[in-house]
Amino acid sequence: MSLAPSIPSIKVKVGGASRPHRACRSVAVIRSSNAEGPRRPAAPPLSPPPPMPPKTPALSTPPTLSQPPTPVKPAAPSSSPPPQAPVGTPPVAGSVTLEYQRKVARDLQDYFKQKKLEEVEQGPFFGFLGKNEIANGRWAMFGFAVGMLTEFATGSDFVQQMKILLSNFGIVDLD
Repeated sequence: MSLAPSIPSIKVKVGGASRPHRACRSVAVIRSSNAEGPRRPAAPPLSPPPPMPPKTPALSTPPTLSQPPTPVKPAAPSSSPPPQAPVGTPPVAGSVTLEYQRKVARDLQDYFKQKKLEEVEQGPFFGFLGKNEIANGRWAMFGFAVGMLTEFATGSDFVQQMKILLSNFGIVDLD
């Protein structure tokens, strides 16, 4: 037997004995689902979507929740193939043809190639440019990190590492 319907609410003290002041304590109230009191508002009822306007006069209107769908009679088959839209025109009635997609993709590729060429031709490549300074700083940080890791791994500082490097390459004979 469940006690939940017979207990309308439970008061729980929040804040405990770790705080010396009584003003810091608060009370949380947990209500039973059957108890009276403020409730969370219910979700609004679902309404049917507004009817969409017909795209072509040959098709029937889309069915809604209030009326049953009307059957569409199939067209008689014709001996000639249906006419194709020219390559450069956008598709009709929401369908996208493969030729149209290819044309748009080619146009986008040409556009971005042209933008890249314009960007390259805008200014100098060498010098104190923002992108060059950022790359220089990144390489310096990478070199510093490699030097620190090498010092940790070998146990010798930078000067001793240079002596070892120069003697191993046969540039200077240091003992």
